[in-house]
Amino acid sequence: MSTLPAAPVLMALAAVSVWHGCAGGRRLVRAVAGAGLVALAAVAVVWAAYLVVDPRLRWTPEQHVPVVHGMRGLLVEALPFPEAYRDGMRVQFALENRPWQGFLYGRLYDGSLWYYLPAALLVKTPLGALALWVAGAVVVVAVRRLRPAAPYVLAAPLVLLAAAMQGTRDLGTRYAVFLPLFLAVAAGGLLVVRRRWVPAGVAVLVAFVAVSSLRTFPYYLPYSNEAFGGPGRTREWLHDSNVDWGQDLGRLADRLRERYAGERVWLVYKGSGVPGFYGIRSADPRGVPVGDVRGVLVVSDSAAAKATGRLAELIGSSRPVDHVGYSITIYRR
Repeated sequence: MSTLPAAPVLMALAAVSVWHGCAGGRRLVRAVAGAGLVALAAVAVVWAAYLVVDPRLRWTPEQHVPVVHGMRGLLVEALPFPEAYRDGMRVQFALENRPWQGFLYGRLYDGSLWYYLPAALLVKTPLGALALWVAGAVVVVAVRRLRPAAPYVLAAPLVLLAAAMQGTRDLGTRYAVFLPLFLAVAAGGLLVVRRRWVPAGVAVLVAFVAVSSLRTFPYYLPYSNEAFGGPGRTREWLHDSNVDWGQDLGRLADRLRERYAGERVWLVYKGSGVPGFYGIRSADPRGVPVGDVRGVLVVSDSAAAKATGRLAELIGSSRPVDHVGYSITIYRR
């Protein structure tokens, strides 16, 4: 559903393409038909995906599906998609109405910031890719041979990014996952520039992206580029799925067995995993007096970023001694 704002853009581009590709009469009719064909293809893809999962389209919600009012409610009702798809939209719109906290560049705040996604992308995107994206977008607009392709390559991601920036959940760059797909195509336009140094420059930037990506192995989720200190410092700038989605619980179990065997473990874990499944025996330090918390204190970095009250006091009076996968910090008390 997050790509729906691109549908009118793609329909308009299809209409323009048909208009310019046809000669003689009935151009308007053919242009409208071209836009309609794009819309029909989009609808067909959604229905095909749901029919593959269940040809009978049986759907019984396992949780309460909220009622959406206003323009959003009218939009959901008007879409020619399966009921399961539209229920998913209702759930997502309801999530948009909930209060959320964000964390950007070390600042914890309530609500959302309109510039969150661009700011987060500066951290999470390899520097070589950023350079290629910017240069590619400029070339697509500036070079006469490529200029006709500019609306097709740049319009949809700009509209999608503008729509994503209106969201209330400042939780991760995954809400702009479409951006690299389009801008990589724009970057490919650099190779039409007739300058001897351009192919070499592009090769260097691509190699820089590859090296930067390989250096973070195997901790891809908390990646940040070199300008922001790499994955070891991502937690200082961002949180949630940018850094810590509970992915390192297994690594934490191994670390506790190797270095902290037999010690009392206090755990504040951000994720849906079950620590006991991995053999982690721990207690929640937030339910006991601060003075009773002794031994090893383990805190997910997303939880630490939003720590208040007792947890903030515990972290402030403890000494960090270890990190697990750049998403969990181990403290000594």
